[in-house]
Amino acid sequence: MDFGSRELKYREADGQKVILPFTCHGVTTLQQAGERQANVRLAKTVKMTTNTLNLVRVKVDAPYGTTGVFVPKPISKRHLMMSPTAATVHEGVVRVAVLNIEGKREKLPAREVLGTWVPTDDTMQMLLLNGELEKGRVREWVSTLKKEDGEPLKNEASLDIGDMEPDERDLVIALLRQYAPIVEKKEGCPPLAKATVEH
Repeated sequence: MDFGSRELKYREADGQKVILPFTCHGVTTLQQAGERQANVRLAKTVKMTTNTLNLVRVKVDAPYGTTGVFVPKPISKRHLMMSPTAATVHEGVVRVAVLNIEGKREKLPAREVLGTWVPTDDTMQMLLLNGELEKGRVREWVSTLKKEDGEPLKNEASLDIGDMEPDERDLVIALLRQYAPIVEKKEGCPPLAKATVEH
């Protein structure tokens, strides 16, 4: 799903490519909302030691105290791993974790674009990893979502959601039942959860 060109692209079972145009109503882009995405570059050259995790400072063109998400871009150095990071801007920089998984030292040049900074707004809620996602609290949250206990999913027994304890699997399935419209395939269209989304 490409929101830029407003097209949903997928292939039918017989291999035929399908392109469906769509429109968005009641949605503003970052530019329309007075915000913008910005490229993120290293604040200074960083030398990374073999098999280490380093917090690197990256420059962000945003006011002090702005909260946003750093989204890494694919780079040619595939042995350097970065993940999307929520952070707050301090003195024009944010800290991002970079993991060097190859057995050699690496030097990241200061001018290299590492990703994109997307500022958050008041409509977004950031979840902190401070115990809020403990099993008991998640179970309580899922119970508040319940829509008449949610209908069982089609092919629920054959869902591949990884190796889990039975009670954890039940919790994930209970959550998926609440969002059945996005995980179940509809005729002629892939499930929404499988459609690639570009923002």
